[in-house]
Amino acid sequence: MSNKFRTGLVSVTFRQYAYKNIIKNLKFTDLSCVEWGSDIHAPYDNPEKADLIVREMAENNLVTASYGSYYRLGKSNEPEIFDMILKTAVNLAAPGIRVWGGTEGSASLDAQSRENIIRDILNIAGKAEKENIKISVEYHQNTLTDTAESALDFIKEARNQGGDNIYLYWQPNQDLSFDENKRALIKICPYLTNIHVFAWEKAVRLALSEHKEIWASYIKIIKENSEANHDLLLEFVKDDCFEQMIEDAKVLSELINN
Repeated sequence: MSNKFRTGLVSVTFRQYAYKNIIKNLKFTDLSCVEWGSDIHAPYDNPEKADLIVREMAENNLVTASYGSYYRLGKSNEPEIFDMILKTAVNLAAPGIRVWGGTEGSASLDAQSRENIIRDILNIAGKAEKENIKISVEYHQNTLTDTAESALDFIKEARNQGGDNIYLYWQPNQDLSFDENKRALIKICPYLTNIHVFAWEKAVRLALSEHKEIWASYIKIIKENSEANHDLLLEFVKDDCFEQMIEDAKVLSELINN
């Protein structure tokens, strides 16, 4: 396999800080990219702010990994919201937009709600494709993509209907065992874009070094099962502090270089 990894940060890790503070502290790491969130740092209704972020990133040798939107598939009654999200993603020079797979877990989702999600993602993916932007669905509890099986069924159905630029994110599920998470990751690797990297035990955040062997296994799986390039993005570090981000970034760099 000939994949390549970049390391970066999810900006919502530091919601309490301005984007300038985030960029300033990234100078102390070798992280090269940022997933900017639409809730605080790069609001979809303020594309001019995205221009400022891009300018400052360029001055600090950073690029946008993706645009982390909070667009809920099948829920929005205002199509123009995605149009604004897409415009901001373009301004950020984002290669992809992250969206959420609805508001209900796959086990409780009825057929009509699932169809609405499929219809919605095909619509927004078609718009994004015109800008050469991918749509990646968050892999998360209480959404349609809460299990590997449901996520795969969803992605395959969307792709069979022409959504070739539709992909999946991945992150470990704290409610599953290490082996269960590994099996899930193997299954979704063919459709994987970015990975949210964190070390949690249930709701307790740890230093990434405490899960170094676990993440070494996850990265090995990706190397063996995917030929694509991937961004490994630190998210929600212990104690919400920049010092921990800097330490975790060192560990992440060691992991991808081993």
